[in-house]
Amino acid sequence: MTLLELKNEFAERFSQGGFEAADIEAHYIVCEAAGIPDREFALHARDPLAPEVRNRAESFLERRLANEPWQYIFGHVPFRDLELAVGTGCLIPRPETEYSIDLMLDGLPAGAAVCELGAGSGAISLALASERPDLTVVGIELSPDALKWAELNLKTLALPNATFLHGDLFGPVAGRRFDLVAANLPYIPDGDRGKLPPNVRDYEPAEALFGGADGLDVIARALEQAPTFLNPGGRVFFELDPCNAGRALELASRSLHSPALLPDQYGRTRFLSAKK
Repeated sequence: MTLLELKNEFAERFSQGGFEAADIEAHYIVCEAAGIPDREFALHARDPLAPEVRNRAESFLERRLANEPWQYIFGHVPFRDLELAVGTGCLIPRPETEYSIDLMLDGLPAGAAVCELGAGSGAISLALASERPDLTVVGIELSPDALKWAELNLKTLALPNATFLHGDLFGPVAGRRFDLVAANLPYIPDGDRGKLPPNVRDYEPAEALFGGADGLDVIARALEQAPTFLNPGGRVFFELDPCNAGRALELASRSLHSPALLPDQYGRTRFLSAKK
C-alpha cells in the first residue's frame, strides 16, 4: 500500500463517519503520521506505507473519529510564524486570534509593556514577543493546566522578553502599568454550549470558553479593573463573541475612552479596543 492509498482509505472512513471535509481530514493525518509537510504530499504519494506509519495513522484516525481536535492529537498547532505545543487543558488558538496580532501591533510604541490576560497556550504573548523583541510581555493564566502549555512554549522558543504568571486577571501584576492589555477571555454564553461542535464542547476546557449567562462575566471584571493597570493612553484589546459585542462596548464605555468594535478577517464583529 502507498501513502495515497492510505489517504483514500481514510477519506472513505471519515466520510462514513459523517465528516464533511473527509479528504482534508485524511490528508492531514497521513502527512502527520508520515512526518512530511502537508504541502509536499504529492511528492510522496507513491511512497510505500511503512508499518509504523500505518499504526500511527490508525491511532490518529481513531481519536479524530471520536471528534478529538486534531491539534490535540498531533500535539501542536501553527500560530503565525510559531509552532506551539497544545493539548488537554488549553484553548486551541484560532485564525481570528492570529489576525488580531496585527491589530494589536498597529501603533504600539517602541519599548511598550504588554499584559495578556488568560494566556492559555501563550499564543498572543509569544507572537507579540517574537515579532517585537523591543516589547516586554507578561501573560497571566488562572488554570494551572493551561499555564503548563504556555511555559512549555516559552521554554521552547526561548524568548527573553516574555514571562508567564499564575493568577486571576491582574492579581499577579499589582502596581504595574501597561501600554497594552490584550485578552482572549471566555466569552461564549453558557446557554450556547449545545450549539458548539463536539470537538470544542467535549474537549476544550470549559473555563476558557464559557463566560456566564451573557458570556461577559470575566470580561466585565477585566474592563472594570483595566484603567488601574494602564499607562496614560494605553489601550485594551479584547476578543469577543459577535453576539455580545454590543454589550461589551457598553461596559467598556463606563471605565475607558474611545471604545470601538473591530471586525475580524471574515468581516464579523470580533474585537473591542478602548483607551485609558
